[in-house]
Amino acid sequence: MEGHEKPANHRVSINDVAKLAGVSVGTVSHALNSVGYVKQETREKIIRAAETLNYVPNRAGRILKTRKTDLIMLAIPDTSNEIYFGMIEGVQKTIKEYGYSLLLYYTNGLLDQELGAVRLLQENVIDGLILVHFSYDKRLIDEIIKAGNPVVLLGMCNHLWANRGYPFGTVSIDVYQGILAVMQHLLRIGHKKIGYLAGKADTEVYGQRHQAYMEALKSAGLEYRQEYVSWNDYTEMGGYNSGRALYRLEDKPTAICCSNDLQAIGCWEAVRDIGGCIPDDLALTGLDNINISRILNITSLDMREMEMGISAANQMMAHLVHDEKEYEDVYFKPNLIVRDSSLYMKR
Repeated sequence: MEGHEKPANHRVSINDVAKLAGVSVGTVSHALNSVGYVKQETREKIIRAAETLNYVPNRAGRILKTRKTDLIMLAIPDTSNEIYFGMIEGVQKTIKEYGYSLLLYYTNGLLDQELGAVRLLQENVIDGLILVHFSYDKRLIDEIIKAGNPVVLLGMCNHLWANRGYPFGTVSIDVYQGILAVMQHLLRIGHKKIGYLAGKADTEVYGQRHQAYMEALKSAGLEYRQEYVSWNDYTEMGGYNSGRALYRLEDKPTAICCSNDLQAIGCWEAVRDIGGCIPDDLALTGLDNINISRILNITSLDMREMEMGISAANQMMAHLVHDEKEYEDVYFKPNLIVRDSSLYMKR
């Protein structure tokens, strides 16, 4: 095979590999795609020929023939929240073991963009879709059913569509119990005036967290004070604006529970800029356990995002590789991690 030359503008084809290796095109296809039986000696000869020619398989042609892309899409709401990095790693690591590649798609948490991800599945651009979604609109279910290909929905709350017999899998995280655990921690160390940064209104993910906050107050016999609750968005700037407003109240809270870590970080900055100190002047908690929260010693909830990604990917592979017919509804419970930001209450 040494000394084989080809014109500079010639695109190497599978026929060229077959000719150099002295075998049929079908044998080359089987050897390179690990399909069917090919003698080891022949397989090695074909691989050497492909390497000599710098052969790159024609993916488009194979897709047309097999109707498989070997691509899995992970659609996530945004790129600013570090919590999704663990999911990406978990999905990528799992599907790679089965020979699949990962595509990322950003939805901004909007229904039309989530529907756009499903349509790519309908158009066979991808073989399967793992969707982290904020929308619980029936149109999303309808489009998933029309797709006919495997879908696993990742919910950053208790999934409303779990255990209903729909033709897709779900992976949920029980944020309701998570917020209850945070509130019980704050109540246990003596806080009675607890503010809440609620996130984005009219979103199920943040609605469930807010319900848990209200339930904790009710169980403790405490009044729900509207001025202690701020709906903004789930960004750091949203947390800054909301935290600043609550901390400047005449009768300010002694603790603030945030519905995600980005808001908690923004609140931490706002309190610092006003001249306050955490935890001496204000106890603070977040949710997501991202890296900067660990650096700032902010109490948070570990959302087990990598485990969620692995779980979703394993369910996807069960359908694509092992031809599993039934879908699962998997639940995770977040872990409370108490740090300096809420270790005690100043008397």
